[in-house]
Amino acid sequence: MKATRSRFFIVFLLFVVTAINYMDRANLSIAGSKIQGEFGLSPSQLGLLFSAFTWTYAASQIPVGYLLDRIGSRILYGTAIVVWSACTFAMGFSSHVIFTSLGASFAMLIICRALIGLAEAPSFLSNTKIIASWFPKNERARATSIYISSQYIGLAVFTPVLTFLTDKYGWEVVFYSTGGVGVIFGIYWLIVYRDPKDSKTANAAELDLIKAGGGYGSKDQSSISTKVKASDILYFLKKKTIWGLFITQFAYNSTLMFFMTWFIVYLEKALNLSLAKAGIGASIPFMMAMVGMLTGGFLSDMLLKKGKSVTFARKTPVILGLALTSLIFLVNFFESDPVIAIAILSLAFFGNNVANIGWVVFTDVIPRNFIGTMGGFLNLCGNLSGITTPIIFGLILQRTNNFHYAMWYVSVVAILGILSYIFLVGKIEVIVPPPETKSENEGLQPAR
Repeated sequence: MKATRSRFFIVFLLFVVTAINYMDRANLSIAGSKIQGEFGLSPSQLGLLFSAFTWTYAASQIPVGYLLDRIGSRILYGTAIVVWSACTFAMGFSSHVIFTSLGASFAMLIICRALIGLAEAPSFLSNTKIIASWFPKNERARATSIYISSQYIGLAVFTPVLTFLTDKYGWEVVFYSTGGVGVIFGIYWLIVYRDPKDSKTANAAELDLIKAGGGYGSKDQSSISTKVKASDILYFLKKKTIWGLFITQFAYNSTLMFFMTWFIVYLEKALNLSLAKAGIGASIPFMMAMVGMLTGGFLSDMLLKKGKSVTFARKTPVILGLALTSLIFLVNFFESDPVIAIAILSLAFFGNNVANIGWVVFTDVIPRNFIGTMGGFLNLCGNLSGITTPIIFGLILQRTNNFHYAMWYVSVVAILGILSYIFLVGKIEVIVPPPETKSENEGLQPAR
């Protein structure tokens, strides 16, 4: 019997929801200058607004990861999509007449962004668990790179459109459009998504292929919900490999947070581009990021297929990619030439996304029944950069009136990620579960 290809429809679903997810994160960057001007915000206040999303997003990772391991992805994720999109839509009302002062309007923006962060908390944890469920090990890096690349395709395509609409009709339209699309898709997700064991489209041959490749979806094997104990968490947190992954995820996300928050403002204020031109200029680094994402995933899987070790296949893209990212400081010397400056930014963002296979490595080393809970810790560490980076940029801009030290900061953090992968992340292999839970997970670890 020929195996069906239902798992590729799952990638399509993740592709769409990730594009929506990142438009809802980046739409504030598009509207940032307009909001700053209307509300009279200082750079540090704008940095605080940019970071509000991540305060709740990061704080929610560990409890949401635990919840994901208990109840699964379908209901949790679908509900989250609807809620965060509704909150995005609501941001457009923050300048409405019912808010009698600019302070109240600004508070409304802060509250909505915090609620979006809370609602988006299950997103990448769910994506990671879904990929681990639906895909054999030798397809995971490609599947991950394909769905994550959508965040940049969406940004590259829609940023110029949304900047034009913002310039012409006001900043509120950004939130109405992105929020409305998300609500519709969230309802669709709840209707169509199923785990492998409940799928009506995947045949036995495909489920056997997934299971043989280290996935854990098949009709005769349901996902096992294990109660994760504090001792289990401490056991994993004692491993230096885990801390190496945490630090590198922070380093990767630091660059990403610049592009998700201050990037359009940087193009306007440092390179002196109009909002419309900034939207067009932004599309180039976003497209290069998408190419980098695909390059990293396909390179890693290609090295595996050529017989290279998992350690070599996973570490090579990460180290090379972060090395390119660290060159972002060169943009400081070319602010008077926007073409060269955008080329440097594009190269750095390309490299940053070649390195973005941290979640793939995570599924290589964490036993599957702990992916949700420990993934919460990984996402928490990564998203601390979403708190620090926007605020650091705002403070630097307010004190120096330029972005030079901010770009140096991003470069240094990228180098920290390289050193972490070299000296902390050792051989990439599944970590044997704690002795008292090993028997529960016998035979369930991803294929080595």
